[in-house]
Amino acid sequence: MADFEIRDLRVTVEGREILKGISLDVNKGEVHAVMGPNGSGKSTLSHTLMGHPNYTVTSGEVIFKGKNLLALPTEQRAKLGVFLALQYPVVVPGISMSNFLRTAINAKRGYDGKDKSKAISPKEFLALLKNEMSVLRMDDSFLSRYVNEGFGQRSCRWRCSSPRSPSWTRPIPDSTSTPSSS
Repeated sequence: MADFEIRDLRVTVEGREILKGISLDVNKGEVHAVMGPNGSGKSTLSHTLMGHPNYTVTSGEVIFKGKNLLALPTEQRAKLGVFLALQYPVVVPGISMSNFLRTAINAKRGYDGKDKSKAISPKEFLALLKNEMSVLRMDDSFLSRYVNEGFGQRSCRWRCSSPRSPSWTRPIPDSTSTPSSS
């Protein structure tokens, strides 16, 4: 059994079938690229995996960590470690990458601002970041940047980083043809 399985996935958008029985197995440590011309369903697949309401699953299943993603709301998919990485992300001024990442780790741990035992300590967080940034060969100055500041199509390295990282597990990259595409 694969770590991430898509079985006979069929999806419609505005009554038109776009995905016509997609199946895919991805095991831990593997990287797969979904390629095709514009309009072939790449974005439909990624948006469906994240639970976008405009995409209707007519059949199939998507199993990740033993759970059917299609039965879960988007926030539960994110807590499992599935997220959408966009080619042209919007900058979020006022929120540094370090604050964003610490918040994401705390949310994944179940920290809701009350039970401090679930929160990652600043010391533990910095150690984790130093390790991951070393693996990715990234400069520490990155942490003070705003979320998505300075990103472009060649910068998916951080957003799609190490699959062993505890703060995320499976990125679903969505490559658009222009910055204004959605």
